[in-house]
Amino acid sequence: MGTVLIVGGGIGGLSLARELAIRGVRASVLEKAPQLNPVGAGIIMNPNAMRVLERNGLADEVRRDSWPYLTRETRDRRGRLLATRDYRPLYDSGKLSQGALVHRAHLLGVLYRSLPPGTVRFGAAPEAGQSVETELVVGADGIRSQVRRERFGQFQPRYMGYRSHRLIMENVAGVRCFTEYLGRGQRIGLVPISESKLYVWTTFNSPRKARPAPDLARTFAQFTDERLQRLFAALPSAQTIITTEIEELWAEDWVRLWAKGSAVLLGDAAHAMTPNIGQGAGMAMEDAAVLAEELASGVEIEHALAKYARRRKPRVEMVMRISREVGEDGQRSGALACWLRNRRIEREGRDVQRSLAELERLLAFSG
Repeated sequence: MGTVLIVGGGIGGLSLARELAIRGVRASVLEKAPQLNPVGAGIIMNPNAMRVLERNGLADEVRRDSWPYLTRETRDRRGRLLATRDYRPLYDSGKLSQGALVHRAHLLGVLYRSLPPGTVRFGAAPEAGQSVETELVVGADGIRSQVRRERFGQFQPRYMGYRSHRLIMENVAGVRCFTEYLGRGQRIGLVPISESKLYVWTTFNSPRKARPAPDLARTFAQFTDERLQRLFAALPSAQTIITTEIEELWAEDWVRLWAKGSAVLLGDAAHAMTPNIGQGAGMAMEDAAVLAEELASGVEIEHALAKYARRRKPRVEMVMRISREVGEDGQRSGALACWLRNRRIEREGRDVQRSLAELERLLAFSG
């Protein structure tokens, strides 16, 4: 087939370009930003995402500058341990690829450097009508996708009732594994991405029209664990903290939304999901691997796109639902509801075999 035009040079777009390149299909990526744009600070590369990278040859390079994702702790707002999730039995048995906690800029850099020179054009966007004249255009341009708007019509994301902060700072908290704190209507996540650097994220209930206060220490005053107190005292300037609204893009007619004529969508352009289980990038990378496989299969493009959408629908639908439910549970604000949630997490955490089975179902990617 001819050159595939990919609109969007984020994780999904660069992943597709890589997957196509190793299958001998040329791609041209248009990225409107003037350079690689690591919006989002850090990223949790779950085992399914790392499996994609193992298959396309980039896993070792990503792991070279990352922190191993071996365990995860869940704590209450005072720091009391509720549960520990240990992924190592699934890694050791070969059931899952080992996850990694990384800086988003590092992941983007690895993907970009893996592409043939000239594949990505920065400061570029599709001109009116360009997608019509191209054999295939792929919208990998995020939740506000231009390709989706022009080729599929308007699909408005839904605000989920809460916002998020994200930042990178020194690991003054001294955490050595992914640690999540659950409060009342708020959460804080501490994610080590190197020996000294920490990716911090928060979520907090917030009406859409509200203007979030810039003082994180005051906003999250209910969290009293000493590690968080050290973190609050050492926060970087407010200008370095990213604040975003948590939204979801959902459409019942998946095949119509994902593929139409000579256009197809992947990642957030097709199915933006909440960040509660760290699967936004993973789903985009899985999309890229499956789409490239279908495009390189030799069948007509229309059939390849339809099969891609059918293959991806059940998996993405399940992951979106789980992520949404985790967010709803985490954002509970009533005292009794939060107490019951925490008791349930403690109880479920003691059933190790069930927990491992659920993780395997969620995080295994076979294509």
